[in-house]
Amino acid sequence: MESLTTVKFDSTRFAAGVNSIATPAMDAIQLTAPAITESGRIMLPGFPSGLSVEAYLSLSHLYTNVIEASRILDRYRSRLRLLESSDLQESSVGQAPLTALTPSNQQPNLYYKREDQTVTRAYKVRGAVVGMAKLMESRSAERFLAVSTGNHALGLFKAAELLGPKAVRVVVPHNTSLCKLEKLNAALSSLKKKQPYTQADLLQVGQTFDEAREWAHSNKRSDEFILDPYGDPWVVAGQGTIGFELMQQVRSILEEHKYQEICITSPVGGGGLLTGIATAFSFAASWEPAFHNIRLRFLGWQLQDIHAPLGDAIRVHQLADFNQHAMANLSVRLGKMTNEQMAQGQAMVKRDLGKTVEGPSGGAVTAGIAIPGVEPRQDRLVIGILSGANVSR
Repeated sequence: MESLTTVKFDSTRFAAGVNSIATPAMDAIQLTAPAITESGRIMLPGFPSGLSVEAYLSLSHLYTNVIEASRILDRYRSRLRLLESSDLQESSVGQAPLTALTPSNQQPNLYYKREDQTVTRAYKVRGAVVGMAKLMESRSAERFLAVSTGNHALGLFKAAELLGPKAVRVVVPHNTSLCKLEKLNAALSSLKKKQPYTQADLLQVGQTFDEAREWAHSNKRSDEFILDPYGDPWVVAGQGTIGFELMQQVRSILEEHKYQEICITSPVGGGGLLTGIATAFSFAASWEPAFHNIRLRFLGWQLQDIHAPLGDAIRVHQLADFNQHAMANLSVRLGKMTNEQMAQGQAMVKRDLGKTVEGPSGGAVTAGIAIPGVEPRQDRLVIGILSGANVSR
């Protein structure tokens, strides 16, 4: 084993930055310095093989962006709740976008992260609000363009309703589900009613996300800013706020139950969700003593068949470049899930929570817990990310 030496680290300065955040997941974090091996790999809890300096710097940059994203969401959380309470009549009103971590009623040691409870019923409102707010604040952006399979578009319309830019133009492919199109048209009408000075348009172009994306980039106007659902760093940072929330929620669970391993299983399209979660959770947990003897594992599930009927929420052909490199450095294990697994997962979540989630949300749970050595058990906590619920009931 290589010997370790302490890295010079200004923990006082870092703690000041962390403690200024109002997000509950960042309360009372305790700090310890990382270590570096003789070969130059940086060792942190949760990273058993260590990180190269290049990878550490790249991921720590995303981590600091997630901290800023948490501040942005904190600023707008109360206003998001007001928008939510005016739109929804369900008992889960109040998640904007701080969401619950709910135990399974059927499977001990399995929990669900309830991103189906946000104002748009999907996690992507986080990245949409953060990305739009950051560009409006730092670049004086006024006009936005985005491509989506549905949930990012819903998030963009909600962000525009919240922030009131001059224009937002959303492009979706023709294979977008009818349910999401209905929700998008309703969101578009709500935006035009609540922000009459915002020019808002919804376009259908191409048969796939990739074709719609190619058209959008070719037809981008000079004054438009693209908010990419997978490749924009601030959108990914917004999704990473889930990781901060999870760290705090899991820390509370650890006070009652001592696990040796935590496994997070998530659907993967372009990779922004799991990249953000894995980075934020891993880095935040590395400063928290409660996690120092716990193995962290991250599983990502892509579509085995890109045309799978239940897979519309993640029907993307490839990972964004940064996400691919980040997940490799974070030792994220990627696998494929079938339409049958997604259907089984939907049924399982329905029995457990009484809610119908999107196919990839359910599939990531059933595919994850089916792997030998990953199933929930007394010493292993498994968390399924329920990324969205915009489906026909």
